[in-house]
Amino acid sequence: MDSYLLASVVFTCVFAGSMLGLWLNAWLPENHRSAASHDAIKLGTGMISILASLVLGLLTASIKNSFDATDGQIRTFAANLILLDQTLRDSGPDAGNARKLLHDYTARAIEDQWPQETGQRVRMEDSDSWQLLHDARLAIVELPATDPYHQALRGSALVLMDGILETRWLLIERAESSIQPVFLVILIAWIVLIFVSFGYNAPRNATVVSAFFICSIALAACLFIITEMDTPFDGLIVISSHAMRDALSHMSQ
Repeated sequence: MDSYLLASVVFTCVFAGSMLGLWLNAWLPENHRSAASHDAIKLGTGMISILASLVLGLLTASIKNSFDATDGQIRTFAANLILLDQTLRDSGPDAGNARKLLHDYTARAIEDQWPQETGQRVRMEDSDSWQLLHDARLAIVELPATDPYHQALRGSALVLMDGILETRWLLIERAESSIQPVFLVILIAWIVLIFVSFGYNAPRNATVVSAFFICSIALAACLFIITEMDTPFDGLIVISSHAMRDALSHMSQ
């Protein structure tokens, strides 16, 4: 979903709706513009406003929680990579190949998940990076464990690797948008109806038009932020790559 396109559509629809309301207020017959008519419209709009505010608030909270959860998973993912590298380092020179594969995977994952820094496109489910991680796991399985010390290290490394693989697939699933287009269409329709009512009940002057213009921008910006945060690895608002770069720095020591 293109966040910029969505924001433009929201701004256009909301502002056009408010102007439609102003036009209706001036051109409808007098019996349609009575005080009783205005009161009835205000009551109906009030109910829709409450529903729209509730849905918009819940949507914002849900997307923010999802974004924060993904950020936490990235930090956990990076921490497990560091711990796995340290475990392999403690295993001795036999784990050199596994460490190199893990290092190469981490560097490739940064390029795949944060391509904005290199001008590329997001590649969450990249077959080459998956192969590096798979080969690293096989290299860990093949590590010699001739004594309890190395057996414990290999067991810990495999447990960490399984956690890394699980987190990787969770991050791939979270990378896609979770907002249904139909949901957004209904929400935008509610907001437009609300502003048609506002325009219908407002006087026609430059101050009112300016206020509707600013409100349209604010609502467009709100939905822009929501859709941007819904794709945490792509767009203007993305999760920081600092944790993964820190993990890569530790592996290079």
